[in-house]
Amino acid sequence: MARINYYNIETQIKAVLDADANLTGTTILVEEEIAVQRGNIVGIYLDDRSAPSDLQSISAGTRTRLYVQFSIWCWHFGIGRDRRPAMQARDDLVGKVEIALMGNRNLNDTVNTSWLEGGEFISGPDPTGDQFMSGAQVRLTVDVTASI
Repeated sequence: MARINYYNIETQIKAVLDADANLTGTTILVEEEIAVQRGNIVGIYLDDRSAPSDLQSISAGTRTRLYVQFSIWCWHFGIGRDRRPAMQARDDLVGKVEIALMGNRNLNDTVNTSWLEGGEFISGPDPTGDQFMSGAQVRLTVDVTASI
């Protein structure tokens, strides 16, 4: 591996989610703005990267290990103002996304390994007030190596 192809990692996250039968019917987007609509939507975004000094080997001049963080936002847009169905659907979607990612830690041999690190929750009525939206973030960290 020479340089790190961050976009390829994002597309492999999408591929893992697309391949999971439990997520059939879910719209999965990479680095796209999420518009208010109906149903389940997952958005994948690159957040940050770090190269902790304790991870660098004696060959640090020719290779660098990086931790790369992604936010995977899981949204459910419900009909009406009833919060409960939207929040239950969000919880179900988050669980399915987490299980799919746990089942393929190397993201189709794209990274050394990956792990989940929690995330935030956001809920509320959409701008029109006609529906309720509920979202949760899944923070995914991957361990990758760049080398020359």
